[in-house]
Amino acid sequence: MKEIQCGNCGEEMKRVTLPVYEYMEGFPLHDVKAYQCQKCGEIFFTEEDADNMEKRTKVLEKNEFGFERKVTVSGGSKVIPIPHELVTHLHLRQGQILKVVPVARQGFLVKKTGK
Repeated sequence: MKEIQCGNCGEEMKRVTLPVYEYMEGFPLHDVKAYQCQKCGEIFFTEEDADNMEKRTKVLEKNEFGFERKVTVSGGSKVIPIPHELVTHLHLRQGQILKVVPVARQGFLVKKTGK
């Protein structure tokens, strides 16, 4: 195959496997093939690599485990009910502390703290 040069610094890029890469935000893919510059770290995907990531992301999107819920009010706070299926899946219990982390302006991530 023809040598691929970094568009950033001109060095030869090496074929690597990225442990995790998000082709589409919120859908991490594991073991993604790419080319990476050993000098500056720039990452490059061939058309075949990009097609593969798109197909894998569509499968994840189709099988996404999630629920839609309406925001309600309880006292002075906004509340999102957590469905029973998700409570069971995550082994949540009453009184458990959860950490809410903003993700850009698109939403938030809820993590169990173990407390």
